Amino acid sequence: MMGLTNVQAQCVQFVRHHVEQHGASPSYREIADHLGIRGRGTISHLIDSLVYRGALLRVPGKARTLSIPEPGVGDGIVVRPLPEVRRAIRAYAHEHRISERTAAEEALRAYFVGGAP
Repeated sequence: MMGLTNVQAQCVQFVRHHVEQHGASPSYREIADHLGIRGRGTISHLIDSLVYRGALLRVPGKARTLSIPEPGVGDGIVVRPLPEVRRAIRAYAHEHRISERTAAEEALRAYFVGGAP
């Protein structure tokens, strides 16, 4: 799933399942309990990173507004970076323990939207 870590993928699946079952997204506490995460900052950072990567959507300032993006959003775009860019993406992915695809997505998002995660 989009080059996510196991914990990130489990989080997205839990949110999807919870929304399907209950009609609303789970609270951060429910997500943390499901994933076995204790710290509030840890779960907040996890959700923020998933929103940044486009795996989850959220309405800022409101509770229980997490949702899953529509299938196919962002699919079909082919990027063939130059060899030196590919090396930089590979190094960044290795350093941050993410997939090369995720690293490339983050680089493109930072370039077009601005800012960093």
